[in-house]
Amino acid sequence: SISASDAKKKLNDPNVQFIDVRDKESFSKGTIGNAINLERGLLEFYLADGSPLENDTFKKNPEKEYIVFCGLGGQGTLATQTMKDMGVKNVKNISGGIAEWDKIKD
Repeated sequence: SISASDAKKKLNDPNVQFIDVRDKESFSKGTIGNAINLERGLLEFYLADGSPLENDTFKKNPEKEYIVFCGLGGQGTLATQTMKDMGVKNVKNISGGIAEWDKIKD
């Protein structure tokens, strides 16, 4: 896990990719920085080799740090574990999700 305040320090780091695992509707209402939307319910499909939904972000950037978040932290925790199980190495979840992030906005 990573705290929202520590994650915020990495917002403009080119070696960090934020991943929003909320549904598309929530994502469309606002997200963090340049986050990409990989819905939790479809995450395994985005990560699986050869899947029609495969997102090659992870293959192209194996050294990047990935910071996952959801609304309150629960789905992000599950998504982070799934990503680790599927071979993504440097992945962390924002404790408290975007709700915690919103509390520390400037």
